[in-house]
Amino acid sequence: MSHIAEESIQRVADASDIVEIIGSYFPLKRAGTSFRSICPFHKEKSPSFHVNPSRQTFHCFGCGAGGGVFRFLMDYEHLDFPSAVRKLAQKAGIQLAEDNDPKERSRRDQRSRLLELHREASAWFHLNLLRTKAADHARAYLKSRGLTKEISVGWQIGYAPAGWDTFRNWALGMGFSREELLLGGMITAKEGDTQGGYDRFRDRLMFPIRNDYGDVIGFSGRILNDSQKEAKYVNSPETPIFSKGRVLFGLDKSKRSLIESGEAVVLEGQIDLISAFEHGVTNGVAPQGTAFTSDQARLLKRFVDRVVLCFDSDTAGQNAVERSLPALLVAGIEVRVARLPKGEDPDSLIRTQGVDVFQKQIQQSKDFFDHTIETEIRTSNTSLTPRERAVLAHRLGGYLALLPDKALRETTTAHVASRLGLSITSLLESSNKNPVTLSVENENLESNLGFTRELRPSASTELICRLSIVSAEVRSWLAHQKEFKPTDLDPELSLLEELISHFDETEELSTAIFLPRLPAPLESLVSSWELETLPPNPLKTVQDAFKGLRLTSLKKQQATVALELRKQELPVEKMATIQKEILDLQDKINDLSAPAQQAPTSLR
Repeated sequence: MSHIAEESIQRVADASDIVEIIGSYFPLKRAGTSFRSICPFHKEKSPSFHVNPSRQTFHCFGCGAGGGVFRFLMDYEHLDFPSAVRKLAQKAGIQLAEDNDPKERSRRDQRSRLLELHREASAWFHLNLLRTKAADHARAYLKSRGLTKEISVGWQIGYAPAGWDTFRNWALGMGFSREELLLGGMITAKEGDTQGGYDRFRDRLMFPIRNDYGDVIGFSGRILNDSQKEAKYVNSPETPIFSKGRVLFGLDKSKRSLIESGEAVVLEGQIDLISAFEHGVTNGVAPQGTAFTSDQARLLKRFVDRVVLCFDSDTAGQNAVERSLPALLVAGIEVRVARLPKGEDPDSLIRTQGVDVFQKQIQQSKDFFDHTIETEIRTSNTSLTPRERAVLAHRLGGYLALLPDKALRETTTAHVASRLGLSITSLLESSNKNPVTLSVENENLESNLGFTRELRPSASTELICRLSIVSAEVRSWLAHQKEFKPTDLDPELSLLEELISHFDETEELSTAIFLPRLPAPLESLVSSWELETLPPNPLKTVQDAFKGLRLTSLKKQQATVALELRKQELPVEKMATIQKEILDLQDKINDLSAPAQQAPTSLR
């Protein structure tokens, strides 16, 4: 992991006004001493997203997202922390001081070179499409699919020439090495070939694949004649900057519409998505020709709660629906399915019947379970036979078991059982007997994909946590306590232990430094706290708070022990032991209640 010097992080934070940075993405409206807006991280009608210029933090009181300027970039653009710092540093013109780890520097340089290669390659492919005679048939193909020059420019569609080494020679001439071309998947070589290599993409329409903040990280090349005996699409292989199962085509353009609508229209291919987007259906994504992976589901869950699968009406398209279900259901995403007319795909439907007809199919989409039942009924041309109902129960039962929310699982199971004319018990038995096998990747999908868990500490816990964060003296005192453990006094203080585990005992840190250290749920919580206004003596305030907690704990123990004396027929020896324990507890209570100058050293 790259390490950026804390002085550099502080300089970047000081130069990055959070109101200005967030305001460059969407408008903020002043509200008293803060600014507010519709939250970009969840769907809402009334603005609950607040930006505090004095604290340099943001917090949404609707979904719980929150943190500092680095956290905003990390969540909004899906960057890791070092990338967020570097992006803001570049914007502010600040040179970062980083460690000299050769491996890390090499990895960073390698990634930078591959991104540059793909950026230059995309521009070169695009120029070929627009200006070369060899791309006449590619331009004709785009025209036949209703994709104009303006659309091609907007999506930077390109053309890869037919030669075996045309791209390779151009790239070498641009200063990229053979090793970089191989590592980036732009050329391929036969086993044992240490000198040559040939172009991966030849005589194909080229679609740049971008990550969700716009960098070209791979390509998808489509043949220009469907009668060719070649793969219809050739995609970039797995590279240091591209993993097919972690990218959604079009997300860089559609993410704002996804947030506003709360719904994603999932299409199979690039042309389907581009056609829909250019006709006004701007909340679409495409999973690169694969079934949804857990990484893609996790990514999409950040933007929407519902998807409409809009795949081709052929058998392959319908099979793709069920292959996409496991990751989506486990992620807690509602899955609906649009039924397209036989023989149509989204692009052909839009071109032949208009976008209104396509949008109507989206609006009339059905929940997956209802869609599947109705499709089977329609296929049978009559009501389902008992055997067909049993087969369908087995088929759907495994998917019902994947629903992560218990209430939703129970209500959906009851609904499906009713539609199939079965008892809930028999359908549940089918669920148990026919589980859907998840990949290891899907089994490890986090069950909670939201920004925060419910962290609503009491006022006293919040005060102790706040002062522990900003005061190294308080943290040092806590670290040296031997007489008590915070969670023994109040289980809620597990939050304190979790928070201070991210700080060294003697560190004095600014908000800009310590907030990004915290896990996202904790950063969101802490960003809503007032950390600037402190009592005159933070250590004494915390000591007094713990004194109060210890007194309460001792009095509870004393009351519990005293109840033992009410038991009948207690032996005299047992009564003496209990009375002594009560007196011992009272002595501790008296010691804690004594004036401050007489208090035990451990609590000073």
